Amino acid sequence: MNILELIFSHAWGGLEMLVGVLAKRYHERGHNITAVFSPNPNLEEVFLNNNIPYKIIKPVSRYADIITAIKIKNYLADKKIDIIHIYQSQDISTAILLKKILKSGKVIFAQQMDSVFKKNDFFHRWIYKNLDAVICITESMKKNHLENTPLQSEKTFVIYNGTDLQRFNKNIDFDKQNFLKQNSISSNRIIIGNIARLDRLKNQKLLIEVAFKLIPDFKDKIHFIIVGDETDSKSGKNYKNELKDYIKEKELDNHFSIFEFSKEVEKFFSIIDIFVLTTTKESFGLVLLEAMAMGKPVIASNRGGPPEIIDKGVNGFLFDPDNNEELVTQLTKLISDEELRISMGKKSVEIVKNKFDLDKSVNEQLEIFKFIAQ
Repeated sequence: MNILELIFSHAWGGLEMLVGVLAKRYHERGHNITAVFSPNPNLEEVFLNNNIPYKIIKPVSRYADIITAIKIKNYLADKKIDIIHIYQSQDISTAILLKKILKSGKVIFAQQMDSVFKKNDFFHRWIYKNLDAVICITESMKKNHLENTPLQSEKTFVIYNGTDLQRFNKNIDFDKQNFLKQNSISSNRIIIGNIARLDRLKNQKLLIEVAFKLIPDFKDKIHFIIVGDETDSKSGKNYKNELKDYIKEKELDNHFSIFEFSKEVEKFFSIIDIFVLTTTKESFGLVLLEAMAMGKPVIASNRGGPPEIIDKGVNGFLFDPDNNEELVTQLTKLISDEELRISMGKKSVEIVKNKFDLDKSVNEQLEIFKFIAQ
């Protein structure tokens, strides 16, 4: 199949990384992949390194961008496109215009962000009439989509995101003790970690609030690490300094380390003993799969995607984001019980292998592409 990967995003987070991962896997399976995206150095590096042709186009407008659609058509020339694959709702209308200009191709929206807003006005009725399929990443997302849009159920599918089990596995060769020593972290500390972009929407401040309550009981037993880069968005700007100031205010400097994001992020997972995703409502939580594949017990909010990932009490816990004490209690259990951490970590690996294998997810997506393209 000839697949066009289309995304207009300047950010570099889980969604953008997923675009590169999936495009690479489709390419490896013999499909012809072409990418079009807005200026984004990280995405450009991914497609360049994987020898996938791409075109950088800066959109003129956010919705129904006919000028950008014409530019894409001119770039494609006479190349036939079977699937126009998009990841953001804001890109749907432009993708539909492109389909009409090309007079070929099917538009498939890989929905990554949940929404509960009603979308039944004239503009959205036009969108969902011309959209060929939506692939949701959770059952709850599918339910919300069908309740709030005029999309027909036969056009809606659910495929869980998957993780690379070769890259993320607990047998990774990494000198944890040397890393801890280099970063002045005591080797006997239980490491509680969060890996995500530094953004107020990711709510890393919660980890500091919880640490403040845990330190009196576990002063010499625990250390917290936050891994991620600040975004240029309104919710991300200056958040790193805000976190550092809050750590200092709570006098937790000796119990926290903040690291920049690394392309070898699996090394950070390897030193973590307990993974905590602090986002109030995460649409999915791909980072949970990565932590689970590395054999870690995981904790996340009981809203959004995590309840379909975490088997509560089996490989981790779900907390009410309006009740910090619940998270404190869950962390206390795991800090105090090494056997529980180990058993939950083993269950995490089993769950990922059975339910969230990237190869399985990619194969299911391609089957839907073939079905829709007929």
